[in-house]
Amino acid sequence: MEVNAPFSLNYLILIQNIYLNSKNKDIEKPLFPYVDGSAWGLVEEGFEETFAEVWREAADKNSKNYMYDHNGVLQLDKELYQKLFQDNESGSFGYSESVKFFLAWWNGFHGKIAIEAVFDQDKMEKVYKELAASVKIDKRLRIHLVYDKTVLAVRSERPWYAVVAIEEIFIHKKRPKLISELLKSCVNL
Repeated sequence: MEVNAPFSLNYLILIQNIYLNSKNKDIEKPLFPYVDGSAWGLVEEGFEETFAEVWREAADKNSKNYMYDHNGVLQLDKELYQKLFQDNESGSFGYSESVKFFLAWWNGFHGKIAIEAVFDQDKMEKVYKELAASVKIDKRLRIHLVYDKTVLAVRSERPWYAVVAIEEIFIHKKRPKLISELLKSCVNL
């Protein structure tokens, strides 16, 4: 098993949550981060469809190439992620600000390192043992951790690759469903 917390997919979760908070201003428990992104020029028409398309493409790139995701991916593949922003000055500003905002959090101890720590040795060992009892093929399952649930995109179904929200690992009662989903990934679809 290989566990990683990718820049690209966690950036997309951040944008998803900012969008969802802007659409549900009166919710009792806002999503992280709760920030006013109204000046960021997010696409207004068809945001949810565009998000699902960008998510699918980013997850596909991550599943096919373990070298795709790195610090700098948001600049090197800027064209993909900018689809979520208007094609104007406001959108350019918004994309630039959102990347700075994300990296200020993600590159600190409270970002990527904290997310990856959720899948500590104990939790990883338990998930590994449950999977190993059912999977007899000697292949590596790549798990990409994201800090929150994907709401605007469907679960990534790819052989030997899974995107997992940390709550699926952290909350024990969600583990049976997680194991079931990971087992589905451990086949050649």
